[in-house]
Amino acid sequence: MNPLYSWLIDNLYNKTPKLRRLIMKILYKDKDILIKLFDRKLLINSIKENGYLRASQLCETSSLLRDEISVILNISALLVANDTFVDVGANIGIFSSLIARYFPVIPNLKIYAFEANPDTYERLKINAEQYGFNAYNIAISDQKGELDFVEGVVSHVFTTLENSSRYNLHNKTIKIASQRLDKIEIMGNSIILKIDVEEQELQVLKGASSWFDHKRIKAVYLDGFTAQEEVIDFHSSYNFSLVDGKQLIKTNGNVFSLLAIAPCEY
Repeated sequence: MNPLYSWLIDNLYNKTPKLRRLIMKILYKDKDILIKLFDRKLLINSIKENGYLRASQLCETSSLLRDEISVILNISALLVANDTFVDVGANIGIFSSLIARYFPVIPNLKIYAFEANPDTYERLKINAEQYGFNAYNIAISDQKGELDFVEGVVSHVFTTLENSSRYNLHNKTIKIASQRLDKIEIMGNSIILKIDVEEQELQVLKGASSWFDHKRIKAVYLDGFTAQEEVIDFHSSYNFSLVDGKQLIKTNGNVFSLLAIAPCEY
């Protein structure tokens, strides 16, 4: 914020409380209301807790604040010593970068981030170097080989050609090397797996099947999930419980943010 603007706001608005209250009453009324903030319904007063009101309004206009911050908080609560976080479809690494904050307090925490888009990976690599986690430019699937990808105007719609949509630039295709997760050297036997791959979740899960067989995975988070029956059946076959990744309430899988939790014996 411009220093002069900050000074004016502080001295002509914040430090003149009668004027401030009058303006706030005009703009926000003066009443107790329910807001939604990080998936919690909270009772506030529209003036006395005005900052929370404005924060809730901001969250509703931001997919990161509305859909992902609650999930990151919930995933972070699952982390313990010697855990490994595997970020498939990392984009620029927002999940991995925030979870890397726990390096000083969670002993032997490890993070591996995978991003197929070579352009996006260049930014992921810089972020990974800054925060000390591992980053790889490879597509994760159920087989080793190459996959045809198609670009979009924004990086998060980069997807395989077979899953392309009207959001993609169909004349912008590129071949990307692919690999199974369970064929990549990943340390740790207590893995939290995050997947954000534009409806290619089943291929990623099948490519990590030996991890599930050997009970290495304690939780799976699927971002932007579209209730694919085969994906739900995959988790059910390993007796994973399904909850909403934002609210942590049980679900049949028909949620945008799906968190699958391994049974206690894992």
